[in-house]
Amino acid sequence: MKIYECCPFFNENRIADIKIKENGRWIDELHVIEANKTFSYADKPSNFKAEYLGPKVIHHPFHADHLFRAPEKHSLYFDVNSCGADNFDCWYWRLLSYNSAFYNEACQRNSSTSILREQVEDDDVIILADFDEIIDSRMADRIVSEVKKHQIITIKMHYSVFFLNLFCQSNHGAPHWSYRVFVMTGRYFKSMPFSPDYLRKKGIAEALYQDIYCLEEPAGFHHSWLEYQKTALPKLQAFAANVEDKSILNADYIDQCLNDKKLYYIDTELYVDNTKVFLSSLQELETEDLWYK
Repeated sequence: MKIYECCPFFNENRIADIKIKENGRWIDELHVIEANKTFSYADKPSNFKAEYLGPKVIHHPFHADHLFRAPEKHSLYFDVNSCGADNFDCWYWRLLSYNSAFYNEACQRNSSTSILREQVEDDDVIILADFDEIIDSRMADRIVSEVKKHQIITIKMHYSVFFLNLFCQSNHGAPHWSYRVFVMTGRYFKSMPFSPDYLRKKGIAEALYQDIYCLEEPAGFHHSWLEYQKTALPKLQAFAANVEDKSILNADYIDQCLNDKKLYYIDTELYVDNTKVFLSSLQELETEDLWYK
């Protein structure tokens, strides 16, 4: 049995320090997919550092010029009030048809199927996640056991922004950042009748509660926008085409969120918590500047 994780990547190199160290304790291969364009169709350089590459870390440059779409004049945007479980399919396919950034995001995320499908065996374990979602290696045995029992599972995560210890009180969609990260057998992965992006967005829309088992206790951390002075604004701008409110696409918005301890785009309070059982890999890394003080 081998364990594979597949993630899209933009510019999260500080998170890569943590993820690669944590993954190295239990995951055989991390496959990193990086496009040469942002989701808003601007050119971007390759940001993933060559020093990370090795037998356990494989970088897949994704040439998106003829696959991504340029932004359209009129777009449909994500609306938490209209994309719930009852009308998910209608909303999802309309969103991909009328919003180029969401279409491009789906295109990059779905490339994992072609990368891994030919090499995985039925009893392997496949993890589909975003790059800033890090599973706690201390949960490895539990997760593998539940995957073998259920074929596919999801997990809850602690959700922090800007700093390791600055957490969100809530999130849109499925709570506790659940139904975003999926862990499945190779057999399930190869026979999955829908794409990874469809699976993720249907999970966020709270449409999979009856179909996919979720571990009761949190099993990792979603550390968003670490080293935010370098990463947050470029990432916001990269998603510009799928953001209806363009007023948030500036550094002042980020400063306002920090000053007010509120993440406005999902309307949630931020709080400092130093008591959580953080990832053990943090003890082996220099993270002094990543803690909110």
